[in-house]
Amino acid sequence: MKITNHFIPVFTNQLDTTVAYYESLANRPMDRRWDIPEAGLSLATVYPYVIVSGSPEALEPARSLRAVVYVDSMNELKDGLKQQNTLIVRDQHGPIGPSIFVQHPDGSFIEYVEPAQATV
Repeated sequence: MKITNHFIPVFTNQLDTTVAYYESLANRPMDRRWDIPEAGLSLATVYPYVIVSGSPEALEPARSLRAVVYVDSMNELKDGLKQQNTLIVRDQHGPIGPSIFVQHPDGSFIEYVEPAQATV
């Protein structure tokens, strides 16, 4: 399994303003924007940032997220985590591809995603 990309999460309740700020800071346009209606969240990426927007209540569970890491093989990652007895908190198929939320032994909470080829 290889890490193919990573994003730093930023939390806000003003998506458009925050996207404009990070576009200016990174000197690049927004890469992608999508909604997760069941969670009450809207997201956008301006590499290397993933901007997560929603109400304070919707953002609360997400605020402990430290990074989003793209991998080339979710199955290999899961096997490695299982060998290390690492807790997979949630296993899902999100809008970008299969993803898992992992609580590492040091307390770090990280989302791992195997993106569909069109989104890499």
